[in-house]
Amino acid sequence: DTSSPSLLVRCFSEFVGVFVLMLTGGLNGVMLSPAGAWSTAASLMCMIYSLGSVSGAHLNPAVTLAVLASGREKIVVKDSICYIICQSLAAAAAGLLASSYGAAVTPGGRHMPAPGHAPNFSELQAGMAECAFTAVLAYVVLSVATTKAPIAWRTKQNFFFGLAIASAVTAGGVAIGAVSGGLLNPAVGLGLSIEAGSFGNCGIFAAWELLGGLLAALVFRMTHCSEYESTATPLKV
Repeated sequence: DTSSPSLLVRCFSEFVGVFVLMLTGGLNGVMLSPAGAWSTAASLMCMIYSLGSVSGAHLNPAVTLAVLASGREKIVVKDSICYIICQSLAAAAAGLLASSYGAAVTPGGRHMPAPGHAPNFSELQAGMAECAFTAVLAYVVLSVATTKAPIAWRTKQNFFFGLAIASAVTAGGVAIGAVSGGLLNPAVGLGLSIEAGSFGNCGIFAAWELLGGLLAALVFRMTHCSEYESTATPLKV
């Protein structure tokens, strides 16, 4: 489709969106904001509405993996790799910037903790929580942002997708924030690790979150069979 933005433009779109998302989350952490989940979700919603028509506004490697695994030629492997690289670079850059504000808060500097689990919970419990709510987030993205409009709709335009996706982030952030931080995003985990100066459980959490993206694609294939009627055979159970 010659009218579609180039890969370079789409990758830059992903970079901008993740940078804003990560910077918002990082500064909420540095400032000890009591409404970090709401603020971060609000920034995500703004970026989705701003950039959705450019790159699809995945803004999350787990979401990109879910879109790729869901098929329907929504994204190809090469583009998904480029997306994930740009998302990771953006989170790293935003993490570095957010860390520079720590000294302004306290003399010794204040930084977000590296990805990890709360003392009262095990690493397995934290990982499963990240997996579950990342799957919820990715499933919502697949369901509201990548599907055909129902025939009964009077318009093919979808105005609520950004709110639905941001609400999934709020739900996860509030529900498991005290367990694992409620990151739901491997790129954000990388950014927080760079901000903290320690990688902690970043790689383990990223693996759980990517697994959540794959689970979301699996469930989507089973619940949205009509999406595959003309392009592929739906998964059967």
